[in-house]
Amino acid sequence: MIINTNNGSAMAARILGESSNALQKSLSRLSSGSKIASPSDDAAGTAVAMRFSAQINRTQSARDNVGNAIAYAQTQDGFMEKIAGALDRMSELAMLAQDETKSSQDLSLYDKEFQKLDDFITAIKSKTFNGISLFAGNSISFMGVTVSESGTTFGADSINLLGGSTAYNAITNKH
Repeated sequence: MIINTNNGSAMAARILGESSNALQKSLSRLSSGSKIASPSDDAAGTAVAMRFSAQINRTQSARDNVGNAIAYAQTQDGFMEKIAGALDRMSELAMLAQDETKSSQDLSLYDKEFQKLDDFITAIKSKTFNGISLFAGNSISFMGVTVSESGTTFGADSINLLGGSTAYNAITNKH
């Protein structure tokens, strides 16, 4: 018995298998929208893509940090505007208390309003933003914000709100 091999059909089967594999790769690339569908396509290209992806993620995180710092500063600014309004009114009350024609009842009302404004400012000292104090209290604190994917930081001193007022002395000494 003799078994013959059909070399032509064996070669056709091999070429068909290679063509099928090439078609599968092409369809995989088309469906993914990427030139590199698997690491075996281009190992160096995959490494570069991974580095770029990591850099983009770090840059996005730095951008988020800056956004949070801006929101922190805007919140501080809003409270400072409220404090400025209260201090304006307190200075007005101090000037009104200097008027010799005011009765002790008027002065008492001025003092009561002044105390409420002082309590308002004191309450603002304890305000926080996402658990971080907006105002330093009695000491200067430093807030560092990472602003680049390389770790560069930007620093800002927090605002120091000290208690006590010379305007308050003007009203209380008048009594």
